[in-house]
Amino acid sequence: MPNYENCVIDPGQFPIFEALDGSREVQGLISAESCDAQDMAAGLWWLHPGEECDTDIHPDASEIYYVVSGEGVLRLGDDRYPVRKGMVVYIPQGVEHQTFNTGDEDLCYFWTFAPPPSGQSLAERQGWKQVE
Repeated sequence: MPNYENCVIDPGQFPIFEALDGSREVQGLISAESCDAQDMAAGLWWLHPGEECDTDIHPDASEIYYVVSGEGVLRLGDDRYPVRKGMVVYIPQGVEHQTFNTGDEDLCYFWTFAPPPSGQSLAERQGWKQVE
Protein backbone atom coordinates (compact mmCIF):
# COMPACT_ATOMS: atom_id res chain seq x y z
CA MET A 1 0.00 0.00 0.00
CA PRO A 2 1.48 3.40 -1.02
CA ASN A 3 2.56 5.87 1.62
CA TYR A 4 2.08 9.52 0.59
CA GLU A 5 3.27 11.18 3.79
CA ASN A 6 6.11 12.89 1.90
CA CYS A 7 3.56 14.44 -0.49
CA VAL A 8 2.12 16.66 2.26
CA ILE A 9 4.63 19.47 2.59
CA ASP A 10 5.31 21.64 5.67
CA PRO A 11 7.37 24.65 4.53
CA GLY A 12 8.87 24.86 8.02
CA GLN A 13 10.79 21.69 7.24
CA PHE A 14 12.64 23.10 4.22
CA PRO A 15 15.53 25.59 4.02
CA ILE A 16 15.24 29.13 2.67
CA PHE A 17 18.08 30.54 0.56
CA GLU A 18 18.90 34.24 0.15
CA ALA A 19 20.50 35.93 -2.87
CA LEU A 20 24.00 37.21 -2.18
CA ASP A 21 22.81 40.84 -2.51
CA GLY A 22 19.99 40.24 0.03
CA SER A 23 17.24 41.27 -2.42
CA ARG A 24 15.28 38.01 -2.54
CA GLU A 25 14.79 34.55 -1.10
CA VAL A 26 13.65 31.19 -2.43
CA GLN A 27 12.36 27.99 -0.87
CA GLY A 28 11.96 24.82 -2.89
CA LEU A 29 9.09 22.66 -1.66
CA ILE A 30 8.02 20.18 -4.34
CA SER A 31 10.87 18.34 -6.08
CA ALA A 32 12.26 14.94 -6.90
CA GLU A 33 14.24 15.12 -3.66
CA SER A 34 11.40 16.21 -1.36
CA CYS A 35 8.56 14.00 -2.57
CA ASP A 36 9.74 12.13 -5.67
CA ALA A 37 7.97 14.62 -7.97
CA GLN A 38 9.52 13.87 -11.36
CA ASP A 39 7.14 15.95 -13.50
CA MET A 40 7.03 19.28 -11.65
CA ALA A 41 8.74 21.55 -9.12
CA ALA A 42 7.24 24.21 -6.86
CA GLY A 43 8.10 26.54 -4.02
CA LEU A 44 8.01 30.06 -2.64
CA TRP A 45 9.96 33.15 -3.76
CA TRP A 46 10.16 36.55 -2.06
CA LEU A 47 11.38 39.88 -3.46
CA HIS A 48 11.96 42.62 -0.89
CA PRO A 49 10.43 46.13 -1.25
CA GLY A 50 12.15 48.38 -3.78
CA GLU A 51 14.15 45.50 -5.26
CA GLU A 52 14.23 43.92 -8.70
CA CYS A 53 15.43 40.49 -9.71
CA ASP A 54 17.75 39.51 -12.52
CA THR A 55 16.22 38.67 -15.88
CA ASP A 56 15.42 34.97 -16.02
CA ILE A 57 14.49 32.52 -18.77
CA HIS A 58 13.65 28.81 -18.78
CA PRO A 59 14.15 27.34 -22.26
CA ASP A 60 12.71 23.94 -21.38
CA ALA A 61 9.97 24.63 -18.80
CA SER A 62 6.84 26.72 -18.44
CA GLU A 63 6.24 28.44 -15.10
CA ILE A 64 3.22 29.61 -13.13
CA TYR A 65 3.20 32.25 -10.39
CA TYR A 66 0.45 32.71 -7.83
CA VAL A 67 0.96 36.06 -6.08
CA VAL A 68 0.71 35.25 -2.36
CA SER A 69 1.41 38.78 -1.13
CA GLY A 70 2.62 42.18 -2.19
CA GLU A 71 2.55 44.06 -5.48
CA GLY A 72 4.90 44.90 -8.28
CA VAL A 73 5.56 44.86 -11.99
CA LEU A 74 6.35 41.75 -14.00
CA ARG A 75 8.16 42.01 -17.31
CA LEU A 76 7.33 39.26 -19.82
CA GLY A 77 9.41 39.70 -22.96
CA ASP A 78 9.19 43.41 -23.78
CA ASP A 79 5.86 44.00 -22.00
CA ARG A 80 5.25 45.02 -18.38
CA TYR A 81 2.24 44.08 -16.27
CA PRO A 82 1.16 45.07 -12.75
CA VAL A 83 0.85 42.12 -10.36
CA ARG A 84 -0.68 41.99 -6.88
CA LYS A 85 -1.88 39.56 -4.25
CA GLY A 86 -4.33 36.99 -5.65
CA MET A 87 -3.24 37.17 -9.29
CA VAL A 88 -1.93 34.24 -11.33
CA VAL A 89 0.69 34.46 -14.10
CA TYR A 90 1.60 31.93 -16.80
CA ILE A 91 5.12 32.22 -18.22
CA PRO A 92 5.61 30.13 -21.38
CA GLN A 93 8.94 28.37 -21.75
CA GLY A 94 11.59 30.48 -23.43
CA VAL A 95 10.11 33.86 -22.37
CA GLU A 96 12.42 36.28 -20.56
CA HIS A 97 10.89 37.57 -17.34
CA GLN A 98 11.81 39.90 -14.52
CA THR A 99 10.02 41.19 -11.41
CA PHE A 100 10.14 44.61 -9.73
CA ASN A 101 8.69 45.07 -6.22
CA THR A 102 6.93 48.44 -6.21
CA GLY A 103 5.15 47.94 -2.89
CA ASP A 104 6.06 48.32 0.77
CA GLU A 105 6.01 44.61 1.67
CA ASP A 106 7.67 41.49 0.28
CA LEU A 107 6.29 40.39 -3.08
CA CYS A 108 5.81 36.63 -2.71
CA TYR A 109 5.14 34.14 -5.48
CA PHE A 110 4.20 30.51 -5.14
CA TRP A 111 5.89 29.19 -8.29
CA THR A 112 5.60 25.94 -10.14
CA PHE A 113 7.37 24.46 -13.14
CA ALA A 114 6.13 21.67 -15.35
CA PRO A 115 8.35 19.95 -16.20
CA PRO A 116 11.13 21.02 -13.84
CA PRO A 117 13.80 23.04 -15.66
CA SER A 118 17.00 21.19 -16.45
CA GLY A 119 20.29 22.01 -14.79
CA GLN A 120 21.00 23.85 -11.57
CA SER A 121 18.65 26.46 -10.13
CA LEU A 122 19.64 30.13 -10.16
CA ALA A 123 20.22 29.91 -6.39
CA GLU A 124 22.62 26.99 -6.89
CA ARG A 125 24.46 28.65 -9.80
CA GLN A 126 24.91 31.90 -7.87
CA GLY A 127 25.75 30.30 -4.51
CA TRP A 128 22.86 31.73 -2.50
CA LYS A 129 23.28 31.25 1.25
CA GLN A 130 20.91 29.33 3.49
CA VAL A 131 19.22 31.64 6.00
CA GLU A 132 16.68 29.31 7.60
